[in-house]
Amino acid sequence: MKAIQEAGNRLLEIAIDLAAIGGRVGLFPHERFDADAIGAAVSFSRALRALGCETSVLVDEAVPDSLSHLPGLEEIIIYEGMEDCPALDLAIAIDCYDADRMGERGACYLNSPLRGAVDHHVYEGEPDMLDLIDVSASSSCELVFSLIWELELQLSRPLFDETMAVLLLAGTITDTGRYSYSNTTPLCLRQAASLLERFRVDLAALHHNLYERTTVNRLQIKGDIFSTISSVADGRILLAHVSRAMLEKREAPDDELSNLASEIRAADDAAAVFLLIESENGDIRVSIRSNSCFDSQAFARQFNGGGHVKAAGMTLQGLSIDEAKEKIAVEAEHWLNICSKESDHE
Repeated sequence: MKAIQEAGNRLLEIAIDLAAIGGRVGLFPHERFDADAIGAAVSFSRALRALGCETSVLVDEAVPDSLSHLPGLEEIIIYEGMEDCPALDLAIAIDCYDADRMGERGACYLNSPLRGAVDHHVYEGEPDMLDLIDVSASSSCELVFSLIWELELQLSRPLFDETMAVLLLAGTITDTGRYSYSNTTPLCLRQAASLLERFRVDLAALHHNLYERTTVNRLQIKGDIFSTISSVADGRILLAHVSRAMLEKREAPDDELSNLASEIRAADDAAAVFLLIESENGDIRVSIRSNSCFDSQAFARQFNGGGHVKAAGMTLQGLSIDEAKEKIAVEAEHWLNICSKESDHE
């Protein structure tokens, strides 16, 4: 915990020093950003700009419709090549900890003389001096809230605003499954209370937009996906998929389909759930959700993925959906058998 606090303090010290000279800071949320990544990035950007920094939030795609209701996203920059890479004094990875999760933007991130990270995912190796990585945090928004809070205390002036309040709540709400997942922390609940006390946030509307707002096409593709569910290991492992043909038939976007893996996980006796999504380039994105002893993050890591113990993701290349499902089913059953035996011995 001390090392984490020291990394956060160093990051803030540099930000304050840069603010004094109008320094330039770039924030880089991971590819296919979600509410946590973009909420943390834009909120931290606004706070650093209020200090005096010049800030840029660089993303790899336009805001998906599922997040279009969030405020403040009009200031992001869609990166299309090094010509869009600003000269930076400091680059900060948000909700990821290295350039591998940034796609083509990774070159811009690595071009900065100083680099740091704000992340809560499980990682390998030793973090660098400016890497604030806390795997016990509920979300990157929880970490950014703490950074901005510390800045307010140091500077004795308010930095939070209503836009940040909505963004930080959205990131924490989605990453904790509306405060229902095991990663929900007392701190993130206290932070939510603080934001609701200070700002007029329509929490009911925010929840509606994040979880309930939908279209007929989305409802139909949801039913199509649920109809593909198959099971192995006596129903303890569930697999579902969505192909490009299925998406095109329903004219449905794929930006929020990974949430369905959590719904499938609610099935009785499900220990691990895999939702396979065929990308436009033929790659298979896999969302993993688990219960019991199954370690989603460790499983994903063997395929160069990552995430959390109960929620992770990975990408498979050069396989059809059927081939990917078969490969995953064999590996997952093996992993589940091992962890079940270990649990029995404890």
